[in-house]
Amino acid sequence: MKYFIDTNLIIDAYDKKKPEAIDKLRPILEDEESEIFINRLVYLETLRTVKLTNSKNFQQLKTIFESFGILDITQEIYDQAIQLSRYSQSKGISLKGKCAAIDFLHFITAQHYRLNLLASDRDMEKLAKVYIEWQNSH
Repeated sequence: MKYFIDTNLIIDAYDKKKPEAIDKLRPILEDEESEIFINRLVYLETLRTVKLTNSKNFQQLKTIFESFGILDITQEIYDQAIQLSRYSQSKGISLKGKCAAIDFLHFITAQHYRLNLLASDRDMEKLAKVYIEWQNSH
């Protein structure tokens, strides 16, 4: 299978050592058939968030990322993220946190490239529901 891994899942598993995030990632990382992708924004967000005191984690993550596919965020992805965000707002659906715009970008990136999205927050589940409704509306 092909996967897009969201920043929060990587940070929760790797930097915060949250068991549920580790359990979600482990089988995918261990499965030789898995193809794992991120975009440059996940790369940036993750590497800038990893604890500064732990340069070993930083180097290990950089090495791990070298084995992932790096996806471009095209203008079409930006445009669709904006449209989905505006549609969500019109339906009274909001995402938590200060990175909502980035969540829309990651979600649409996964959809655009037809990848299974792996994340560790409920916002992506909300987006999956509203995305279907949005797709059916136009």
